[in-house]
Amino acid sequence: MTTNGATPTNCFEWRLSSSVRNGAKRLLSSLAAALFPPRCALCLKALTTLEVVCSRCETSLPSFDGSRCRRCGAPVDDPSIDLCFRCGTVDHAVDRILSLGPYRGHWGRLIRVFKFEHEMALGRWLGSRLAQACSAHIDVREVDVITFVPMTPRDKRQRGFNQAEVLARRLAKQLHLPVRAMLVKTRDTALQSQLSAAERKTNLRDAFGLLPSVQEQVLLVDDIYTTGATVEECARTLKRGGARSVVVVTVARA
Repeated sequence: MTTNGATPTNCFEWRLSSSVRNGAKRLLSSLAAALFPPRCALCLKALTTLEVVCSRCETSLPSFDGSRCRRCGAPVDDPSIDLCFRCGTVDHAVDRILSLGPYRGHWGRLIRVFKFEHEMALGRWLGSRLAQACSAHIDVREVDVITFVPMTPRDKRQRGFNQAEVLARRLAKQLHLPVRAMLVKTRDTALQSQLSAAERKTNLRDAFGLLPSVQEQVLLVDDIYTTGATVEECARTLKRGGARSVVVVTVARA
């Protein structure tokens, strides 16, 4: 019996109907996999469920070994040192960087399939892996909002989607946190991958603008961390607007 006089809810019936719905979803998933068998994005092995990476390939995905800088994740030679030389001598707008693994190898392959072959299911899968890493290594209770590195409207039209946004929305759903577009890219820039480290910094200078309603503690999502020029410029823009901290998460680190 409900306390407000409304019609009582039968918990058993609700649980039963929920179980039936979940069973129906599993049945439809198995049927779809049987009719249109998906293949692992890495080894191309046929899968029996609507997954995108087989369990064997997933467990073989490399992580970072050895001593790492606690801020940017770069390797350090001396395990007694918690910051790399660059982080220890240069002020950064980004407070911390977390990446799942190295870009070279399987992580890079997954990103390229997602971005250039438009495998959106793979993007959602990668976003879920980011959520697992954040839950393990970041105090998500201190995160106010999740946002993502933006693209210019022209670049987004050409690709059809913003890969960082797809990752961010899946991450936010898994962590039960709000996701919001907080940055805009105000001008076209040269491809970062075609520039030197020094050119990358000037290429992105003042390339991002801020949308209203900046929160204090921001989780910023991108697909790849290379020199850090992109996320550093984004973090600098966010902090100019009032963000107190900016933590960056990416799938891979080049």
